[in-house]
Amino acid sequence: MDWGFLRGVLSRLDFDERLTHWIMMCVNSIHYTVLVNSDQARPFEPGRDLRQRDLLSPYLCILVTEGLSKLMTASVARGDVHGIQICRGAPKVSHLLFADDCFLFCTTNLNEVRNIMKVFTVNAAASGQGINLTKSELFFSCNSSKPAQEDLASIMEVCHVLGTGKYLGLPSMIGRSKKATFSYIKDRIWNRINSWKGRSLSKAGKEVMIKYVLQTIPSYIMSIFILLETVIQDIERMLNAFWWGVGKMVEEFSGWLGTS
Repeated sequence: MDWGFLRGVLSRLDFDERLTHWIMMCVNSIHYTVLVNSDQARPFEPGRDLRQRDLLSPYLCILVTEGLSKLMTASVARGDVHGIQICRGAPKVSHLLFADDCFLFCTTNLNEVRNIMKVFTVNAAASGQGINLTKSELFFSCNSSKPAQEDLASIMEVCHVLGTGKYLGLPSMIGRSKKATFSYIKDRIWNRINSWKGRSLSKAGKEVMIKYVLQTIPSYIMSIFILLETVIQDIERMLNAFWWGVGKMVEEFSGWLGTS
């Protein structure tokens, strides 16, 4: 991250000059010392980047990312990039930012892809932060033709994936079969139960296991998504079988993994 760009962002966001000066003092008051052939070299001062594990650094990263957000917003305003709409009348979404990751949305069009690549170039030249294309992925809708998908992936030099997988432990996209999407929750609970079924647990131990281990697995997902009633019923049956005994659990779920 270029320090001059950081100062410019703080200035454009109408930060007080004194506060901006204090922030930049915290950023650039750093020096490094390296060992060369077991000898300590002379200290030197960097000209960019932020200190790791600094409490101020995450907030500064968010402010600097605002530059990329403004570039995407300007491209949408000019009509260079068209976002997506989840329904008629809904606002168009061109980008979503999560920590140090971002999701960009556009139509399957060569001009729009080139405009997004231009945004990447301008942002990298100004901020010093480039997009790591080797760690990036492309996901196309089912309405896109295969030749168009291959051409755009080769132009951007980004890997083409068939699904978005998981992000922060949650599925990035839900298909038509919600039961298949959230089946991994039952798999995780079953694996955790299966790892303990051979050990002798008292009723108190099983209660602690259910309340503080097994029931916490779907709680994070349920805070974001509404699970199907059938998925919840399967989870309840597994917990009941674990509570009442290993023999009942094995008999009831002997072929569960193969049929879920």
